Amino acid sequence: MGGEVEHSTATKVYALYGALFKEIAKELGEGKALTLHKNAHEYIGLNTGKQIREQMGDIDYDLETLTKILQKGNQSIGIECQMVKSANSLLLRNLRCPMYDGYRLGGLDDKLAEMLCQVGAPAKLWTTLKQLNPDIIYSLNHYRDVPDERCEEEVKLP
Repeated sequence: MGGEVEHSTATKVYALYGALFKEIAKELGEGKALTLHKNAHEYIGLNTGKQIREQMGDIDYDLETLTKILQKGNQSIGIECQMVKSANSLLLRNLRCPMYDGYRLGGLDDKLAEMLCQVGAPAKLWTTLKQLNPDIIYSLNHYRDVPDERCEEEVKLP
């Protein structure tokens, strides 16, 4: 479960990011802004994967290890998440997310907040996880239909 302080802090940062994104989209167009958003998330994902490898070494990044890494990452920014493990997959049910909350606070409507989530979060997570285990399959299975609903992501190993 994500902590209240972490969630509040991350929400404020994502609010600033949302407001900045809105201004960049006005200047460059929404499509270019989304491309830059994705590129930035991929860059952070690459660096995050490198940092994890430096800290943990060349170990077997199996589902158990990846679960611990994802839990730590979610907790660090206050994401409240239920994780459901099966033999070869991990389902993440994100109940409360500072990204969505922050984007809305930063002045983005639901549609644009969704686009940022659909493009950015998967780009970062996919890029990070692929560096830890190239066999990983990641998907954003469900984006919330209404603000209080959960998003569902899935990490699979063949």
